[in-house]
Amino acid sequence: MEGIIRVSPEALISTAGEFSNQGSTINTLTGEMMQLVTGLNSIWEGEAATTYMTKFKGLEDDIQRIVRMVQEHASDLEEMASVYQESDKAGADEANGLVTDVIQ
Repeated sequence: MEGIIRVSPEALISTAGEFSNQGSTINTLTGEMMQLVTGLNSIWEGEAATTYMTKFKGLEDDIQRIVRMVQEHASDLEEMASVYQESDKAGADEANGLVTDVIQ
């Protein structure tokens, strides 16, 4: 069975949806964390506070990059599913076109 790819396009599409949902969750949680950190401005002042907030805001860029990567992965899975579906249909169309009454 080496070289044979077994995949369910529906499973790829389902997994893509799960990835997309997780990316959205990460994005939402990041927004909530940023609100919490921004809220610290009213109770925390000084150099340590400024350094902490600057570092945390730097993490936001990294987290957004991860969210984009997760969404790209979901899109890639959907594209692969589409390619498999198209290939399967092309194979079925080709098989349907074969002559069946060759020997008489």
